[in-house]
Amino acid sequence: MKKLILSLLFGALALPSVAQLMTAQQENKDTTINVVAFFCKNDTLTYQYQDLRAKVKDNDTIVERQMLSTFQLIVRDSTATSYEIECIPLETKVDFGKDTLMTHIMQSLVEATGDINTIITTDEYGRIEHIKNWKEIKDFSRKMIKSFLDSLYSCRPQLNEALPRARFESQMTLQFADEKAYIENSADLKLLFSLHGNSFAIGKTESDDTDAHGWPEQTTVVCGYDKSSEEYGFEDDYFISGRTVTTIPKEDLKETIGNYINLTLSDEYAGKVNDEIKKQELEDATVTDVEQYSYFYNGWPSEMEHLKQIEIMGTKIIDYKNAIWTSRVWGIYGNQGESSPTDI
Repeated sequence: MKKLILSLLFGALALPSVAQLMTAQQENKDTTINVVAFFCKNDTLTYQYQDLRAKVKDNDTIVERQMLSTFQLIVRDSTATSYEIECIPLETKVDFGKDTLMTHIMQSLVEATGDINTIITTDEYGRIEHIKNWKEIKDFSRKMIKSFLDSLYSCRPQLNEALPRARFESQMTLQFADEKAYIENSADLKLLFSLHGNSFAIGKTESDDTDAHGWPEQTTVVCGYDKSSEEYGFEDDYFISGRTVTTIPKEDLKETIGNYINLTLSDEYAGKVNDEIKKQELEDATVTDVEQYSYFYNGWPSEMEHLKQIEIMGTKIIDYKNAIWTSRVWGIYGNQGESSPTDI
């Protein structure tokens, strides 16, 4: 039961979140760096993306799942007020460690999703506004959810007792309820574009505040220019990094996990787990977000990292996401007579 409780606690605290650094916006433009897209029609970048979850207990690290993917972004149209960008999946590999069934199911699904591209539109700053082919994405995604659940529950029918399929399917479908929900749950696109349209103070800033739940948090943000001497860097490239530590009081943990349990488990199992939770002597939990965003001078993401660590009851869960460019072809900026950046 303790193992189940820990699993549910981590699930409740590891829900998708907006980049912490977005709260660090500044107004003084003379001492800030603005994350703005200066893209050009036919710009083409290829990225390698990694999404990993690991558990650390007694100094022993176990990778629970890992996804490695490669995708390409192509600017299909560029106007004074918007960009249209097509995201093309190239290759994806998933690994759920010892759970070979989940590895097989998820690998089959991600290979099927390679048949569809996502076309996003942004404002002039590079903030994602719409999914142009949203209906196609929504219909396709719901078919994929059904296929996933058909495979999972046919191989593990006992799962339905604790996690009713209808309830699970409803929660998954909510991720595709509308364009906003889809963008919010697209971890790779969020990692690349979530800071566009924001400004950050150059140098180091520190703050003590509370989050939306009223939990205390400490944030440190460092922003500056990369004086790159590397072959693939430019002098006006810039970075934004931050660290946010949120403390969740132990008295709030039971309520947090209780709400999550009631949404996830069957009523019978939820009652049993809630009763067991009430008996537990919990400690304060900490959630640490470490973020590093590096940009080329024209606003294209260079390398992006987000590490989320949840520590409770002597166990740590680490969610790590990383996206790094592997090739780029940039268009001509300004007048046709001007030279373009090196194509690589």
